[in-house]
Amino acid sequence: MKPVRVELGGEEKRLRFDFNAMADFEEVMGYGLFAALQESQIGFKTIRAFYWAGLRWKEKGLTLERTGNLLSKELSEGTELQDLMEPIEKALMNSGILPDQDKQEESDTDQDEDEEKNE
Repeated sequence: MKPVRVELGGEEKRLRFDFNAMADFEEVMGYGLFAALQESQIGFKTIRAFYWAGLRWKEKGLTLERTGNLLSKELSEGTELQDLMEPIEKALMNSGILPDQDKQEESDTDQDEDEEKNE
């Protein structure tokens, strides 16, 4: 479970998702990960909750409000919402919660080649 380094509020932080982080995320959001990842669901609240849950393993006293302040600072400095999502996606893949798309595509290609050989 390799954390992803992110810079927030001028400090380097490490974003990591484990079982507890995802349970915390679900508790504050009221729904699960896959519902949150639906395009219509992604918004400020969701991004803030992801960062809050993924940073708490190193920063036990981190609050949602403090997390929002850190993210607001990034947005005011020109960071776009999509830029904030990239570390979340990478950390979810590093944790094994989401499949790594590149590895999934390689696996699908290998499976297709094996099926062609068997025909």
